[in-house]
Amino acid sequence: MDHSSGVDGRGSVGKFARCSLIFRPGVRKRKVLLQTIAPHLSGNGALALGTGGANHPSVSTDHPAPAVLIRRQVRGRVINSWLVLIVALGAVIAVWDGLTRAPDLELEQELSSPQPLGYEPHHAAFLLAGLTLPLMFAYAKKARVSLTEGLFLWFTLCTTAYMKDFSYLRLPGTPLFVTDIVLVALLFSIYILPRPPHYPRNSLALSIFLIVFVAAGLVSAARGFWGHGLPILVLRDSALIAYAFFLLVGYQLFPSWLAIKRLAVWFLLGTGLSVLNGLGRFVSAPEERRFVVAGIYVLVSQIAVLVLLANRLIRPKTGWTLAAVFSLGLLLANMRSLFISLAIVMGTALLVPGLLRRKSRLVSVVATLVLAIVLACSFALLFFHLQAGRDFATRVADELDSAVFHTGDDPYWQFRLAAWSEAWRRFEKYPPGGEGFGIPFVFEIWDNDVRPHNTFLTVLYKMGLIGFLPLLAFLAYFFWLGLRAVYRNSANRRVAFLEIVILAQFSFCVYGGAFPVLESPYAASLFWAGMGIGLRIIKNFDLERSLQSFANCTWGNAGSMTRVKTAFG
Repeated sequence: MDHSSGVDGRGSVGKFARCSLIFRPGVRKRKVLLQTIAPHLSGNGALALGTGGANHPSVSTDHPAPAVLIRRQVRGRVINSWLVLIVALGAVIAVWDGLTRAPDLELEQELSSPQPLGYEPHHAAFLLAGLTLPLMFAYAKKARVSLTEGLFLWFTLCTTAYMKDFSYLRLPGTPLFVTDIVLVALLFSIYILPRPPHYPRNSLALSIFLIVFVAAGLVSAARGFWGHGLPILVLRDSALIAYAFFLLVGYQLFPSWLAIKRLAVWFLLGTGLSVLNGLGRFVSAPEERRFVVAGIYVLVSQIAVLVLLANRLIRPKTGWTLAAVFSLGLLLANMRSLFISLAIVMGTALLVPGLLRRKSRLVSVVATLVLAIVLACSFALLFFHLQAGRDFATRVADELDSAVFHTGDDPYWQFRLAAWSEAWRRFEKYPPGGEGFGIPFVFEIWDNDVRPHNTFLTVLYKMGLIGFLPLLAFLAYFFWLGLRAVYRNSANRRVAFLEIVILAQFSFCVYGGAFPVLESPYAASLFWAGMGIGLRIIKNFDLERSLQSFANCTWGNAGSMTRVKTAFG
């Protein structure tokens, strides 16, 4: 049944199957005036807060659709046969690559590897990207999503699966990488192509930050071109500001809950492919130091799954299977910074008031963490029963002990201390603007132009206070705004998605204290996109509260008029 009019015949609430966040199953819907509010919720003027998102003109119905139809709709628009084919093909490529790749026994891969323009990505990354791109178009058509969103989903899958190898795919003879090309294509599709629906305006805080941060970066780039910087290194360092435009992509592309769920599925599947690749490498060359490169994405995926399990938003069998896969991935990554980051992030989640939903039972949260620890310990015991696994687990334990209790003898820790000291020394030469872009980072113990392995120090010594302070202020604003939104919407089950985004961004920040993030295409792209998605979720919650207040006010006034008419006959 189609009721085309709402209050005074001027609009209506969207389909119940696409708007279950406000109107819960079994409750008769209230019709409210949405024409002045709803267009800001999604790109096409429909309400973008429901299970199915807002992809069609809004209509209303007085009777909710059956739950089976809703589940089928979500299943078809998130997971369909084309996605299954993409994952199956990706699993074959990842396992084959892991089993056949030549061992890399360098002391520290991220320190000894050549610069981006001299790096040769493994062919498996190109194979995965080339074979899954046309399949993505078929997925987008069947799932009824835009090609712009489909392109970003493909980019997310390949980035989380192959990280550096995918991000350093480039056009021959040019310094343009696949991340740069995808970013330009997404921004062109969102802001240049004249097609309905029109995307909403960016938030004021996001626009101000981009203007100030990009302006500071342009000043640093100009100083590099006019000073003693190498032009090719100036372009490389400009990634600090260029990838910040992924903020706009995340903010504009994912206005609905369905779109966010779809992105989460692709993200988790891509990370799972990286774990499969690492497992294959462990089988073929167990003497390597680490096997999973995308450690930060394994960490984020593990945190996301644990939060979903604690809030009972994912089926237990599916959730614990994913938790087992990502626990294995953390072990295969063998990065001390990941273990320390995991402890810091989970401790913060438990200690910061209001970060986890107040109505979530503490027993459920604690039980999830305990079961996750037991699962990780079970993998460790399983490794100890295998000779190769025993040797690898011993190396993991020894390196973790060295990083925590014997830092004076740990070469990696000593390198970072020396690099941080050098970065601080360069910053002190000109604190307002830093040293600028394009100057190689070499010092007494290293001459390979490495990064300081602290993303915040990189911004500080290259861009100075004019670039660092806006970044710090924006991060503080994001976390403050996110925590406030979690507290104000604690009764809403979907606030768990905002909790995941907050913890994911905090994980990036902690991880960035010891590794490059903002200057790396494979980390900065999804970090900034996650910030944009978080701001969009916060805006959706705020607009939903406004709609609910408006509806309550409208029906309260209507009830008052009825009582007046009754009293006066």
